[in-house]
Amino acid sequence: MKKPQWLIVGAGAIGLFWACKLQKLGYSVHLVYRSTSPKKKITLEALANEDGQQKITSSEHKIKSFLAQDLSKQYDKVLLCTKAYDLVDAFKQVSDHVTEDATIACLCNGMGAQAALQKALMPKQILWAGTTSEGVLKINENHIKHTGLGDTYFGQWLKDTETKDFPLDSFVVPNIHQRLIEKLAVNAAINPLTALFSIHNGDLLEEQFHPLLNATLTELASVFTNPKFIYAEQSKHLTLDNLTNRVNTVAQLTRLNRSSMYEDFRLQRPTENEFISGFLVENSPVELPIQSLLYNGIDFPLLSEEIKKKLLSMT
Repeated sequence: MKKPQWLIVGAGAIGLFWACKLQKLGYSVHLVYRSTSPKKKITLEALANEDGQQKITSSEHKIKSFLAQDLSKQYDKVLLCTKAYDLVDAFKQVSDHVTEDATIACLCNGMGAQAALQKALMPKQILWAGTTSEGVLKINENHIKHTGLGDTYFGQWLKDTETKDFPLDSFVVPNIHQRLIEKLAVNAAINPLTALFSIHNGDLLEEQFHPLLNATLTELASVFTNPKFIYAEQSKHLTLDNLTNRVNTVAQLTRLNRSSMYEDFRLQRPTENEFISGFLVENSPVELPIQSLLYNGIDFPLLSEEIKKKLLSMT
């Protein structure tokens, strides 16, 4: 019997990780890359729990990879693992090879890109938005390392459309918008601050950053608990205490890591700023002076030193 097939778009750390994961689950996988081919075999250094102990195992996975223009068949299951700003364009590059009733899933940071992707789909194509806390590091084009155990969730983006079973039912949750907002809240605190101040995640917990981090979290709580926020029903539990616990836990667990925004900002690459701080500034029912400064600091690097001084003077 022919194995069900997934098309994965995006050969970054998460895309390669899910290519290996889906193959382990018994699926056939084709992978689309943009610039650097992952070659025929992907090496995965996997992190697993065995009797309460974390253990690294290494495995090789033969995955067929293509440029988008070289695809020749039709796919009814697609997983997009791209940066938020690339999501819609990445789908459009493969859309001619996607069936009109396909299951489309995506894993990206922030909010806003999912709604834009939904608008690009055909009427019978169902979007499943996802979020993950798995830690994965890309060593080179065909070698990834699982650096932190986490959870991955998918949920149907539009609940008032036709309900369709998701092939990976063990990852399905009914409240995906809540999960996405929770991830957004953590990202909005950790990512721009670590990027602007060039610090590891754990450094945010040092005493010198306590006033700024607390002010940032207080401001975020004012959005998420505001009944006029567009996702108020999914975010009202994100009080200051709740946010503080979440951010402190993530910063501690990933204390030696650099956030993805820090890496992108440091290397002068595009960031997901528009879908994190930008989304909040645009959709908040209240003024967000700290998030506005963070947004501008990332978007306009020449202003970053001045903005850092402003942020520190506000606390």
